[in-house]
Amino acid sequence: MKKNALTRLLAMLLTVALLLSIAGCGNNTGSSDSSSSTGESTASAESTATIDEEPYHIVMAYVGNEQPDSARIVEKINEITKEELNMTFETIQLNFGDYQQKLNLMLSGGDELDILPVFYSQASSYINAGQIVNLNDYIHEYGKDILSQVGEDIATSGSINGFVYGTPAQKESASRSGIVMRKDIVDECGIDVDAINTMDDLTEVFAKVKEKYPNIDCIAGVNLARQSEEHDTLFDRFGVLMNNGQDTTVTNWFETDNYKTKVNRIHQWYKDGYIMLDSATTTESSANMVKAGTLFSYLSPIKPGFIAQANSQCATEMVTAYISNDAGEPVNNLFTNSVNFFNWGIATNSKDKVKAMQFLNFAYSSPEFNNLMNFGEEGVDYVKVDGSETLINFPDGIDATTTAYHLNIGWQLPNQFLGYVWEGQPEDVWQQYKEFNDSALKSKAFGFIYDSSSVATELTALASVQEEYYKALETGSVSDVDATIDAFNKKLYDAGLQKVMDLKQTQLDAWLASK
Repeated sequence: MKKNALTRLLAMLLTVALLLSIAGCGNNTGSSDSSSSTGESTASAESTATIDEEPYHIVMAYVGNEQPDSARIVEKINEITKEELNMTFETIQLNFGDYQQKLNLMLSGGDELDILPVFYSQASSYINAGQIVNLNDYIHEYGKDILSQVGEDIATSGSINGFVYGTPAQKESASRSGIVMRKDIVDECGIDVDAINTMDDLTEVFAKVKEKYPNIDCIAGVNLARQSEEHDTLFDRFGVLMNNGQDTTVTNWFETDNYKTKVNRIHQWYKDGYIMLDSATTTESSANMVKAGTLFSYLSPIKPGFIAQANSQCATEMVTAYISNDAGEPVNNLFTNSVNFFNWGIATNSKDKVKAMQFLNFAYSSPEFNNLMNFGEEGVDYVKVDGSETLINFPDGIDATTTAYHLNIGWQLPNQFLGYVWEGQPEDVWQQYKEFNDSALKSKAFGFIYDSSSVATELTALASVQEEYYKALETGSVSDVDATIDAFNKKLYDAGLQKVMDLKQTQLDAWLASK
């Protein structure tokens, strides 16, 4: 009896020791890469993958042009996601023209979908319909690489009433106004580009151009007042924050002296023959008109590396100058809407929100993923430029019209700053973008997005009024500026402007108090 009891005791002790040994091995495996934030988030996930677990299938929708060889690129991405995440990967390509309708059908119909593009204009409707996930519940535990790559204030700035609807794509987000001019005409007219500082300085420039080139329009576009805005638009301009967002009182910009000064200046340019007569109605882009030889300049946001883009679009050498505010102060602004113009969210349809967040975290930290999505496969769709490990271009015999894969939507991808640089841009353009963003003056309302769902009817009416007036006013083609501005504002208030402004102010005050 004693021998049998002793045998049973030894067997029990051996079993316990074996169990402890297995548990110890499991703990060591889970903490083997504590220095990697991706490893940490994967290890701590509620649905942690194991060797024996079926791979989770990630479905990601994106907006871009259809690519002939997209299946080949998806398979290449699958090789990475299977190894690093134990996930398979699938994309759903959406066209720019109808992506919103198709996404709404997918979300409302319960289609399989994990990751989706969220333009800020649709965020409120997705939230109110319960179609997207609050990333605030996941990002701090499973999105550590996102936080480290873009910074927590940026990563969580796509928030409405505390609901983080998406993480913003890495891009140039700051905004500084500028003018883009044909260099040959600048040289011929003896224009000192360094002397251009404010919009008033352009009057003398246009006078010189008009004298030497009477048949060329000096400037065109419907953004002649808006491109030099000195306020936080709070997404729709129906109530703004003046002084580059440093004033927290919601104001109607359209009845300020600032707006009247800009519109009267534009009107004088129009009378002097500097502005293209049909600027308010043309559908042709300014770059195409420069290319056609009928236009000297246009206004545009200026960013690092911009001139290469302008030269390509205009098919001629261009030169740029920054435009400061009317007080002559150079301002590089950072507003919530410029950062969160485009974000990546997680659909409520996702079968595993933790894994979806883990994939999003991977997408913000993987150069391979971003390069494959944007440019395709090295050696097939692109090659490195001789002597550079950063610059790339098409292989010999291939161009933009014959390539089988060239998505080229870096501004939309999770983190283009990790990827290659297309030849023509500075090799350090991503670092320049980061410095450009970091140097910007943040609005005091940065991170604030108002919930507009209760004023949807008013916003529709206001947009209609704005469309009726702003193009004529802001291209100088009205006969009486002051009377037109008065009529414009009366219709805005009749359409519910004060209600929208009051709503913004109430929500902004509460947001500021919470901070």
